[in-house]
Amino acid sequence: MRYKKFPILLLSLALVILIIFPAHAEQKQAYTERVFVSGYGEVTVIDPAVPKVVASIKVDGPVRDMSFTKDGKMAVVNANDRKTLYVIDTVENKVIDSITLTGRTDKGLLDRRIWGAAISPDGSKAYAFVTQGEKQKNIFKSLPTKILEIDLKTKEVTRDIEAPYGVHVLQFKENDPNTIFVWGYDLYTLDLKNWKISLKKGIKNSKNPEKEGVGGFLLLFPRGHENGFNSFPIIKSYPDGRVTEGIMWMNMNTGKVKSVEFDQEPVGMFSAVIDKAETTGYVILNDWYKVDLKTGKVLKKSKPPTGSIYGINTSTDEKKLYLAAAGNHFVVADRELNIEKIIELPTDGFDLRVVRIQK
Repeated sequence: MRYKKFPILLLSLALVILIIFPAHAEQKQAYTERVFVSGYGEVTVIDPAVPKVVASIKVDGPVRDMSFTKDGKMAVVNANDRKTLYVIDTVENKVIDSITLTGRTDKGLLDRRIWGAAISPDGSKAYAFVTQGEKQKNIFKSLPTKILEIDLKTKEVTRDIEAPYGVHVLQFKENDPNTIFVWGYDLYTLDLKNWKISLKKGIKNSKNPEKEGVGGFLLLFPRGHENGFNSFPIIKSYPDGRVTEGIMWMNMNTGKVKSVEFDQEPVGMFSAVIDKAETTGYVILNDWYKVDLKTGKVLKKSKPPTGSIYGINTSTDEKKLYLAAAGNHFVVADRELNIEKIIELPTDGFDLRVVRIQK
């Protein structure tokens, strides 16, 4: 009789194991969450769960753009007065290569400055928007602005294409290694297969300014692969004289662009982040808002706890807000703008990115 009960005991034991160790437990541990802050002379790496600084990756000069592979294990960062791309191993937290894009021409020196960079999802190539000119004796000759394709193994520029002046951000489309979103005064796409740039949406040069306004934005603090949306504050002016402030965001998978205007007078914000459900947004600089993305109503207002703050982002589970840059602090808050923890960083910062590093 006791042998007949044995399968029942096994089934009961299996149920207990499932209750204690749910199926999603392994999924939760499939990646390590890290925050990367672009500092001065370093990329500061933070374990936000503590929070604490776990590494300082040394580079030359202030860090600007930071772009990560799909698995989060590699990055390219723009530093050294916008002249050098540093290739970083984010598992070992170290620089593994650097690519300086200045050089020589037949007549002088080639001066290039990087204003937007992206690493391909597989980590094989980097793309950089550059302003450039030729330094000759007593002469500086301006050259066309371009996007360069760089092979990260050979460090050679393999292709280039002229691109509109004013580009600041390059971002790969989610789940599409052949399309790059090119953010300048307007939004473009770069088709890597056909090596062609096309206008996707006019923002400063809107086709319908009476309805959409003329948009002005400072896209130095892009979001994107953290939760699949690039989002940023935007100031709009209308032909009738109205000026508004709000959030614009784009779905990185579909390319669909949306925006909402706040029910407040413009104050000037620097960065924004939204949730995956597209219901709530957060913006920050000298003020700090929680915003209803359906109506534009400011649901809650506060002041940044350490003075002006450039960057705001969310944790990978969207339960926390992370603040950093302008000063040398990293702040953890809840979604109701309540401060939970503040730590000091080695340097002042420019922006922060939240990255899932796959195990």
